Amino acid sequence: MNAELDIRLKAFNRSLSVLDLPENPPIWKDTTPEIFTTKHDEAVAMVDVLTEAAKKQEADLKGLSNEKDREETELEDAAFIVAQALVQWFADHQQETEAGQIALSKSDWKTLRDQQLLTKSQLVIDHATTLTTGPNAATAAKYGITPAAVTLLTKERADYAEIINAPGAAQAVRKALTKGFRPAFALVEKKFSELDSLIPQFGTTAAGKSMIATWHDARIQKGNNGPTPAAAAPTPAVA
Repeated sequence: MNAELDIRLKAFNRSLSVLDLPENPPIWKDTTPEIFTTKHDEAVAMVDVLTEAAKKQEADLKGLSNEKDREETELEDAAFIVAQALVQWFADHQQETEAGQIALSKSDWKTLRDQQLLTKSQLVIDHATTLTTGPNAATAAKYGITPAAVTLLTKERADYAEIINAPGAAQAVRKALTKGFRPAFALVEKKFSELDSLIPQFGTTAAGKSMIATWHDARIQKGNNGPTPAAAAPTPAVA
C-alpha cells in the first residue's frame, strides 16, 4: 500500500476516534438521526477490514478472494469425516433416524452453502459431543468419534462462521479488496461521505458543534506535504 493510501487510512481511523471521545457518544449514538449510528458501525467494520488488509502485501490480496472457498472446503471435509463415523456408529446401534440426519455424501456436503452448511455441521457437532461426553464415549472413540475430532470440527465451523456472519459492509470491502486497494478505499470513502452528510444534524448544541468541527478536521488527510482535503468529503456548514 502506497503512502497516499496510508494517509487516507489514518484519516479514517482518526475520524472514528473523534466519535469515540468520551464526551461524544451521548451526542450521536442512538440519537436522531439514528441511521448515523448504523452507518458508523458499518464504517468501523469496513475500516477494520481495510486495516487488516493493509498489513498484507499488495501481492497477497488475491488470497482474500479464496478465503471463503478455503474455509468452506475445510469445514466440508471435517464435517464429512465425523459425519461418516457417526453414521456408522448409529447404524451399528440401530439408530437409523439419527443416521439419516447426517448421511450425506461428499458431493452432498459440497452443495450446502453458508447457513445451510453451518446448520448441518452444527448437527454433526451436537451428535458427536453427545457421544464423546456420555456413557458411550469409549465405544464411540473406536469409530474415530473423539473429543479431538469434535474440537477440530468446531474450530473449522467457527472459522467459516466468522466469514459468513461478518457485517455486510465488511464483506463488501473484502470483495473490493480482491481487485486492489483503491476500489476498497473508494467504498470506505463513500461510507464516510454518508456520515459527512448526516453529522451536521448534531450541531444544535455547543458540544455538537465542537464534535462536528473536530470531525471535519480529522477528515483532512495530513501528509508530509501538508493537509489535503479528503476525497469526496463534503463539508456542509454547521448551523
